[in-house]
Amino acid sequence: MIDICRQRSIKIFLPDSEIEKYSLDPPGEGVTALASLKGSQPDICLALGGDGTILRAFNHFPGMQVPVFGVNFGRVGFLSAVEPSGIDSGINSVLAGEYETFELSLVELDLRGEKFLAFNDVVVHKPDGGSIIRLGYSIAGVDLASMSCDGLVVATAAGSTAYNLATGGPLISLRLDAMVVTAIAPHSLCSRPLVTAPGDQVTIRNESISAVASVYVDGRSCGDLAPGSSIDAAISPLKARLLQLPGANFYQKLRDKFIRPARGSEG
Repeated sequence: MIDICRQRSIKIFLPDSEIEKYSLDPPGEGVTALASLKGSQPDICLALGGDGTILRAFNHFPGMQVPVFGVNFGRVGFLSAVEPSGIDSGINSVLAGEYETFELSLVELDLRGEKFLAFNDVVVHKPDGGSIIRLGYSIAGVDLASMSCDGLVVATAAGSTAYNLATGGPLISLRLDAMVVTAIAPHSLCSRPLVTAPGDQVTIRNESISAVASVYVDGRSCGDLAPGSSIDAAISPLKARLLQLPGANFYQKLRDKFIRPARGSEG
């Protein structure tokens, strides 16, 4: 990556942690070391890792103005543009302006007045080691369900392939500006996932008598939900910009990442 950028006289900014990880001390010509990427405004962010690395990369740039191009060094790499074998041609294509931009929807969580952004999902879950909890939720002001369960997932389109998928929720094309609400292990015969439209606010209530639920954003704990209290989630006006090579297709990637590997493992 560094060699390709040097050949094109393109500046590279690397946080100190990456320089240490890849033993690039001194990093050499054309590379600027930074204590943190926050405050920098590069034209493109190259993320080498899995889907988690790509999602964390967006967090480095407030306002989501910097597009991210992912090279998959992870397990699934659904959001990545190329595999490691295609890093040379992939980066050359991006630097030549040959790419497509996907604008990914984010979920904004309001937890007692504190705001959080989720790239994958907001999860309300029973306490560790605790019994099931009772949660209710409404959409656009209309009460829809109240059930005993392990929790609820409110996922973005990108996050629909993560926890939402594992709990039996539907997959949503990355081009859709939508959320999906899916119950985790509901003790009910009529619980079904529900896809919401832009502008629809989802309110989740803890209707348990005494159990305090835990609230997670992209797998990170961000607070608790006491009995009788609620949280609000809605699609954020901000969009994360994901770069893909020309011709990238959500359904082809879905097949290659989830369906074909599953079939291969059966035989």
